[in-house]
Amino acid sequence: MKQETSVRQALSRGALASSAAVTLVLIAFSGGYGPHRDELYFIIAGQHPAWGYPDQPSFTPMIAALMDLIAPDSLMAQRFPAAIAAGLTVLLVALTARELGGTRRAQTLAAIGTALSGMVLIPGHMLHTTTFDITFTAAVVWLLVKVIRGADPRLLLAAGAVLGVALHNKYLIGGVVLSLLLAIALTGPRTLLRSPWLYAGGAIALLIWLPNLLWQFENGWPQLEMAKHLSEGNSERGGSLLFLAMQALVIGPLLIPLWLAGLIRLLRTPELRFLGAAYLLLTAALLAAGGSALYLFGAYPALLAAGALSVDTWLSNGTGKLRPTLAVTAATLSAIFIAPLALPLVPESYLDRIPVVQMNGLTAEQFGWPELTNTVTTVYHRLPSTQRKNTVIIAENFGQAAALQRYGRTQGLPSVHSGYRGYAAWERPPAAARNAILVQPAKYPDAPAWAKKACTNLRQVAEIRNNLNIKNREHGGTIWLCEDTTKSWDELWPEISHLN
Repeated sequence: MKQETSVRQALSRGALASSAAVTLVLIAFSGGYGPHRDELYFIIAGQHPAWGYPDQPSFTPMIAALMDLIAPDSLMAQRFPAAIAAGLTVLLVALTARELGGTRRAQTLAAIGTALSGMVLIPGHMLHTTTFDITFTAAVVWLLVKVIRGADPRLLLAAGAVLGVALHNKYLIGGVVLSLLLAIALTGPRTLLRSPWLYAGGAIALLIWLPNLLWQFENGWPQLEMAKHLSEGNSERGGSLLFLAMQALVIGPLLIPLWLAGLIRLLRTPELRFLGAAYLLLTAALLAAGGSALYLFGAYPALLAAGALSVDTWLSNGTGKLRPTLAVTAATLSAIFIAPLALPLVPESYLDRIPVVQMNGLTAEQFGWPELTNTVTTVYHRLPSTQRKNTVIIAENFGQAAALQRYGRTQGLPSVHSGYRGYAAWERPPAAARNAILVQPAKYPDAPAWAKKACTNLRQVAEIRNNLNIKNREHGGTIWLCEDTTKSWDELWPEISHLN
């Protein structure tokens, strides 16, 4: 039978429809709630073009800044690329199912399972590095599977190009690729490791990635320290048990049989065993390093694709309507469970009764920015006019700083600064500014240590609250007034700057 080559021929209509539906749904709900702290930060970071930042590479900030330039302050525009990436992930998983030998029904099952997973819907709702990382990883896996299954090995050049671009977005894909290569070395097919196209692809990836590597080198490899802080933070939030529990939650509890079936199928198939082994290796590495539960998202496309083949076989071996009914019921219940967690479906007034925020912490960080800005604005305009002209705002974290810059444009606020991550390298307060409004989050409500030593007068002047009483990083924080600093900002900046 002649091999189908085009995407339209290769994929079932159900797979194409699932991809389109995910994209359209995400676009339709993209304006709900408010911007996440990271989205606000990415816009500001992208307005300071660089080959890297202390906490991530430059791909997502550049996309964020571009979308804000096209449509300023539009959440729908900001999140449009994320919706496209989510739809592409669904397509790529379905394509992978086809390469694994899946029927059109298996392709559709793979697409539907992926479309209804938290892996796609949660990061697909916002512009985030994870959103693109999953898509890039799914593309690399698809190309690798094609080559393993007999396609032109020169496709490894394309895989290398995808990897190189992806490393400008998030370094995590490097860990996924290393786990794949190690798994191939352990389980086969080892002939791939002798292919010159594999090393040519690696060279292309390195060449594309090189500008970011040079930036890291020139700036003292801040990502290494950043990784340490992230690992410590994840360990404090529950460690290994939470990591494993979150896999069931964020992918979707009702999808556990799907990806577990895929894992078993891959481990039992000699030429594809490396895909299952890579998942286990990456899981072990992330557990040992204290990685976030979200870091394993990139390992699921292969499992979901293979699992669809197993479900397809299970459906074919049954008689009557029981098994199809069970499959449809599972898909429906999965959608009912994951959609309110991923999308802004729950009215804001019900968020204190329905545990969306507790189950998806990303939701909590989309609230309170206008209220924070109004509180800071009130504090600032209460100052005598002679004092206001010598006052700046110093935020403890990038979410606060970026929000104050966005929402404070029309409220007459002074310049906003922060020593947190990327902000530390940007504009410092002017030398003439001897007073500062300090914004502290709920975790660190006390005045910073540097202020206690450098401010002649230091007092708390307000608290930070959001209208919905949602407990996030800012709700319960404090605002302080620092008057008549005894040191210059250049002297204080090393103390103010921090990564954690």
